[in-house]
Amino acid sequence: MQSDFLASLRPGQLLEALFDCVPGAFFFVKDRESRFMAGGRSFAQTLGETSMEVMIGKTDYDYSPDFLADGFYADDQRVMGTGQAIYNNIELVPSADGSLDWLCTTKIPLFDTQGAVVGLAGVARIIRDHDAVYAEHPEMHRIVNHVRQHYRDKLSIADLATIGGISVSSQERLFKKTFGLTPLMYLRRTRLNAACQLLRSTAVGLSDISVQCGFNDQTNMTRAFRQELKITPLKYRRNFSEKPAPRNKRKTSMVLRAGI
Repeated sequence: MQSDFLASLRPGQLLEALFDCVPGAFFFVKDRESRFMAGGRSFAQTLGETSMEVMIGKTDYDYSPDFLADGFYADDQRVMGTGQAIYNNIELVPSADGSLDWLCTTKIPLFDTQGAVVGLAGVARIIRDHDAVYAEHPEMHRIVNHVRQHYRDKLSIADLATIGGISVSSQERLFKKTFGLTPLMYLRRTRLNAACQLLRSTAVGLSDISVQCGFNDQTNMTRAFRQELKITPLKYRRNFSEKPAPRNKRKTSMVLRAGI
């Protein structure tokens, strides 16, 4: 009875539609190769797509710089390799406006009728100021929001500490404790993510991108790319212009080793 009922339903009417009604919550499904197989419209929109259909078969590497996608992929493979879920993992993810959001993500393995892992399902939610992450340190929320809104501007670590109303040393300690990275790394990664998005989807010149994303100049942006992605901005752009097929972890690693 139940199987007949579920089989009669048009796809996309259960979890996908429900999660689209929950503000700040997103749902997605991936196969063993970490390719997107399903998800809510709101999830697609956070990555700049109008619908989930255009994302089918693509991976996080098509939407995120490698320093973010590498972490997503590693978590995917851990869940599918062990058959054990990951609960409430705090991670940086791209947002539609080009900045980065802190999300709390849970991933569970999906099994076929023979008990083999065939993929995973994930739920992510934006961390709000009333969540436990910020409850004891609301200054972290003020700093994160300021970076999201002003990463294109000239910002210093001292500026961010002032926004939070704390000392530079306290800011450094709390960032490492809360997010596992320094304020400088967070600011740099936010700018790099915005730059990567422009490099993937536009023909804007490198010097203009560096200014739009808050870097001092093109040289400064290139240095940040080498530090985080081990590749230059130009080579990053060519990876997408010359390779239209969906990227996965194996392909990306080969590209980076070859220096393409």
